[in-house]
Amino acid sequence: SLGPSRDGTNYAVVHCTGYIKNWPPTDMFPGVHMERPGDDDMHASHCCLVAIGRLQVTSTASNDMTNSNNQSEFITRHAMDGKFTFVDQRVMNVLGYSPTDLLGKICYDFCHA
Repeated sequence: SLGPSRDGTNYAVVHCTGYIKNWPPTDMFPGVHMERPGDDDMHASHCCLVAIGRLQVTSTASNDMTNSNNQSEFITRHAMDGKFTFVDQRVMNVLGYSPTDLLGKICYDFCHA
């Protein structure tokens, strides 16, 4: 459940809303052919998550979103340095990563400006 973690450390709940975007956009440089690295990468999808996060200061331990049936939402917890400490299974449906792909990694490595 949301709230203080079992080890006693505190964390904040941030609600992120966003969408997946193809990158680079096909119309970013009209008339310019973009080089793609290697033949192995020709069929790889190039996309990024564009999102905004809002601090949920009114969240309480009884406000448990893990039971939500919305398959376009997932829950993560992060350490102060941005490392994933908890990842909901539903992340697979939204981002295509499994929880084990993300645990222990820094969330900023998955954000692109």
